[in-house]
Parts: sequence; structure tokens; C-alpha cells
Amino acid sequence: MRKICNFRNIVFVAIAVYLVFMLVNQQKTLDDNVNRGREIRAELAAAEQDLEDIEAEEAAADTDEYIERRAREDLGYVYDYETVYIRQ
Repeated sequence: MRKICNFRNIVFVAIAVYLVFMLVNQQKTLDDNVNRGREIRAELAAAEQDLEDIEAEEAAADTDEYIERRAREDLGYVYDYETVYIRQ
């Protein structure tokens, strides 16, 4: 009878240790998932901001001011009466 009690105690302790290990492991996994969720939400917010910027630029693309600005900045176009200075 004494050996059965010892065996039961060993099994009980083993199960308790296993459950504690699983609980700690699950908590770590949960924390990792929460952190990943935060990262994904931050990436989503940045992507939404980029989309808004692109939509605003697309809306402005049909205006004369936008076309002139792009021609000056990207292509270096100037009016005939303007003087161009080149930095070296």
C-alpha cells in the first residue's frame, strides 16, 4: 500500500510539473502573438498613410500646378525668361 501512495504522488507531481510547463509555454506564445499583433497594426497604419498620400497625389496630378512642379523638380524644366544657376 505504501508503494502505491508513492507512485501516485510521483504521477501527481509529474502531471503538475507538466501543466506548469505548458502554462508558461502558452503564456510566452500569447505574449509573442500580442507583440506581433501590435507590429502588424503599426504596419497597417503606415500602409494606410502611404495610401492616403498616394491618393492625394493622384487627385492633384490633374492640376497645372502639380504638372509644373513635377516638370521643374524631376525634369529640370524652366521658363525661357528664367536664369538657371548650376552649383558645382
